[in-house]
Amino acid sequence: MRKKYFFFDIDGTLTVNDPVTHKSMVPESTREALKRLKANGHFVSIATGRAHWMAMDIVRLVDIDNLVTDGGNGIVLDGRLVELLPLDPQKASALCTALERDGRGIGVTLHDDNRLYFKNDLYAKANPEFSSFMEYIVDDTLDFSKEKIYKIFVSITEEEEAHYPILATMPHMRYHPNNLMIEPADKYSGITRVMKVLGGDLSDVVVFGDGWNDMDMFLKAPVSIAMGNAVEDLKRIATFVTKPVTEDGILYACEHFGWI
Repeated sequence: MRKKYFFFDIDGTLTVNDPVTHKSMVPESTREALKRLKANGHFVSIATGRAHWMAMDIVRLVDIDNLVTDGGNGIVLDGRLVELLPLDPQKASALCTALERDGRGIGVTLHDDNRLYFKNDLYAKANPEFSSFMEYIVDDTLDFSKEKIYKIFVSITEEEEAHYPILATMPHMRYHPNNLMIEPADKYSGITRVMKVLGGDLSDVVVFGDGWNDMDMFLKAPVSIAMGNAVEDLKRIATFVTKPVTEDGILYACEHFGWI
């Protein structure tokens, strides 16, 4: 059997939300599929938009120590963080400077951890909910031009985005009507760097996903598997649509293609 290189999204693909505990859980059939893939000599990795530090709890759940994290900007092999790239320094600095000039609340991550930095408390006051899992740090000496910035959080509506043309050149996601997160969103770029390190053939890459942030790797990967619970646009471009994650979707696809 020819060796394949599998890259799995997390939420809605590898894991489901437990309706009782509201914590991520991994179906037993998924555990079985991953175990059999590795036993057959395939390479198995996570590919997530989550920051490296946020993805580590899932690593323990699924027993996978290879990861593409931070939307493609982070690489972990055999449990070791190999690379973690920041946002484009010039663009990040220019955007933050423009936002600050206009009096908008801005938060930035500067390290591989849960610390969120601000020059003032505007963002923190407008978005107290993030403090439940992020440590808010106000530092009025913060100089955006001198920092490696990994993510930018800003209070801004969709209509107000038009005032900042540079946003069109930077990957970003909107999780709330009044909140925008500028973060890496090209998982496949991380996958290609992993394959280069491993000396693997890109034609042997297989990706699994369910959401909008999987679109880039589905458009570029030679084989893409959409979960049955995936968004419709992802299903339309997938090589194959499997069953939902709650109905043994990963196991079904792997058996269907003869990978296990």
